Amino acid sequence: MRPNFVSRTLAALALVGGTVALPADAVAAGRTQPDLLVDSMTTDVLNPAEGETFAAQIDVRNWGNGDSGPVTVTVSIPAGLRTDTPYAGSGWNCTVTGATSYSCAYPQLLAGQRTRLTVPFVVAGATPGTTVPITATIAPDRRESNTGNNTGSVTVAISGTCVVRGTVWQDLDRDGQRDADEPAAGPDTVLQVILNARQGQAVGGGYATVAADGTWSVTARTELLYDVRIEVTGQYGRTVADVGDDATDSDLVTVYQTSPTVLLGSAEFIAHDGGEYVVDGGLVTQG
Repeated sequence: MRPNFVSRTLAALALVGGTVALPADAVAAGRTQPDLLVDSMTTDVLNPAEGETFAAQIDVRNWGNGDSGPVTVTVSIPAGLRTDTPYAGSGWNCTVTGATSYSCAYPQLLAGQRTRLTVPFVVAGATPGTTVPITATIAPDRRESNTGNNTGSVTVAISGTCVVRGTVWQDLDRDGQRDADEPAAGPDTVLQVILNARQGQAVGGGYATVAADGTWSVTARTELLYDVRIEVTGQYGRTVADVGDDATDSDLVTVYQTSPTVLLGSAEFIAHDGGEYVVDGGLVTQG
C-alpha cells in the first residue's frame, strides 16, 4: 500500500531526528466525531398576538459517530418578542442572557441521539401582520465532522385582526347573481356560518348567525388560511359560483354535507391584518 503524505513526512523526519506539526484539522483514520445539528424548529402557535405566550420547539440531533460532550444552544430573542421564565425538564438547563437570548445547556448527546429544547416567548411590541425570526445556534464542545448545520431558524407570524362578512340570499332565477328582487336567506334557512381555520396549531376562526337581511360578520385573527362554511336547512343547495359581477355573485364552491342539513363551503383565502374579506352565498331549492 502506498504510504500517505503524513506517513511519508513522519518517516522522513524520523531519519533526520526531526519533529512534525500536523495540521490543526487533521483527523486520524477511524476517529469518531460528533455532528450536531439543529434538526428542526417549529412553534406551538402559528399566529400569536400581542401579550400572548408561545413556545419555540428546537430539535437537536447528533448525526455523528461519536458522543458530543456538553452541548450549548443559544436562542435569539428578536425585537418584538421578550423572554419568559424558562421551562424546566427534558434535561435542558436554560438561563436568560441579558434580554437578547436564552443560553441552554445539555449534558451530552450520544451518537445518533436526538433531544427537544423548548423555550417560551412573549409577543411584546411586534407589528401585527409581520413575521419575526427566531434563531438557534449550537456551540460545540468537541470538534465536529461538520459545523455547517449548527444553526437553524423559524419565523412566527404576528396576528392582528380582520373582518370576514357576507350575505346569503335565495337565487330564484339560478343565474348566480344576486338581483334586487331576490329575498335574503335569514336565520330560519341559515343555521350557522363557520369561519374555519385551515391550519393546525392555529388560533382563529369563529361563528356567526345571519340577520333577517341575510348578512353576517365575524371579526377574526389574521395570518391564517381560512374558508367559510355555511350550514343551511336540507331543502337548499348552492347556486353556481363566481359568475358575473364579483360584488353580487356567490362564493360557495364546495358541498361538504347533504344530510340531514347541507354544509356549503367557499374557496380558501389568507387573512391579513386590517383586511376585509367578503364571502357571499347564493342558495337554490333542491328537488
